Amino acid sequence: MNEATIVEIMPTKIWAEKDFLGTVHIKMQHQGMDEFDFIQLQYNYAYTDNGHQARLTQEILKLLGASSETEQK
Repeated sequence: MNEATIVEIMPTKIWAEKDFLGTVHIKMQHQGMDEFDFIQLQYNYAYTDNGHQARLTQEILKLLGASSETEQK
């Protein structure tokens, strides 16, 4: 079995954005790569509210290893 050598670990940026329809987009981007829409939290007034989305977004960002000062747009 061949051993692999890690040459460099590229930093990953993680953040959340909310669009005009209320959908939260949790995004990731590795250095030198395009940003990626990793998770979408859909908004529907019958099932979700802004507080629920905000708490869930923060917990997901924390699970992904985002820093505590992660920006939300």
